[in-house]
Amino acid sequence: MKRLMLFVAMLGFALNIAAAEKAEIKYVDALSLTHLGKMCKTTNPYHRVEVDKYPELLKKEADLLKMSAGQAILFETDATEIWVQAEYGRIAFSRAMPETAGAGFNLYIEHNGEYVWAASKVNKGGHDKEGNYNRSKPLRLIANMDGSKHKCILYLPLFSELTSLKVGVPQGAKLKALKNPFRHNIAIFGSSFTHGSCATCAGQTYPAFLSRQTGLYLCSFGMSGNSKLQRVMGEILAGTGADAYICDAFSNPTIEQIGERIRPFLNEIRAKNKKAPVIFLRTIYRDGRLFDTKAEKKEADRMAYVDELMKQICAEYEDVYFVDVKDQTGTDLMTSADGIHPCSWGYKRWADAIQADVVSILAKYGIK
Repeated sequence: MKRLMLFVAMLGFALNIAAAEKAEIKYVDALSLTHLGKMCKTTNPYHRVEVDKYPELLKKEADLLKMSAGQAILFETDATEIWVQAEYGRIAFSRAMPETAGAGFNLYIEHNGEYVWAASKVNKGGHDKEGNYNRSKPLRLIANMDGSKHKCILYLPLFSELTSLKVGVPQGAKLKALKNPFRHNIAIFGSSFTHGSCATCAGQTYPAFLSRQTGLYLCSFGMSGNSKLQRVMGEILAGTGADAYICDAFSNPTIEQIGERIRPFLNEIRAKNKKAPVIFLRTIYRDGRLFDTKAEKKEADRMAYVDELMKQICAEYEDVYFVDVKDQTGTDLMTSADGIHPCSWGYKRWADAIQADVVSILAKYGIK
């Protein structure tokens, strides 16, 4: 069985490469197109933070911020097929995370005035007989398009570090950068939920849904499992000069950490950004707690503590808000991927649930 699976995988790679050669694919550096989802200048353009500037970051935190989560490439093309070729650094995602989201690419194309899912693919890991890394081989995302002009958003892997990326189209096809259609600059900081754990593909995180639905430019600082209101993250976020901040800040830290860290975190933001609204989100209900009494108590206690604390914080700090929407992912227990993280449908529900409150708050500051 293993030999058969290996044969099928190798055959797939061979067909991909053969097709690329047959179609005479030309590649351009993705950075010659429009790079979305960045707020910090970095030596590696696909890192989200120049982590060496912040020695206070733990290695695991720095590694997460090197991942390309939330980033995308925007372009227009009349190509009949679209390819990518990437070079990878570190890759790290759990078994509950679809490989297409963790290491693959997700294409959205404008259709009837909105961007819709078009393709999501990934090369498998491992090496071929010649020692070449399979993930870095050419990958055809979509074929048999009609040859008319299409506006495309290519979402980058959620749990991978990229060192280079090329976009390919058949020889003779046009490929050009587009003006960023999203408005303002909003940093969104948070846990594995914000990072996108268990989303089916990279464009189906709640920040991605929310951005496409509102037209607002959201840049993700998701830090899977490590969004703990660190002082240094307040410093990093402040340095972006964002127009606003959205924080999924209560999903990872303990009650003690929340109480000790929220003010230093906010003080760092306010030290450089006096008036930008800071919107904290209520953490979602984790479906795995329903029959686990220990998890139920832990989660209920933390939520109750946050409810009371945020009354104090919102009174103490100007321009700080708490979006206290309950049941963001629904109550039917149909969206859980692993008892903790939602699937893509859960993330869509989450974006829908908070959209009205977030948009209303931002509108007070002319962010529309």
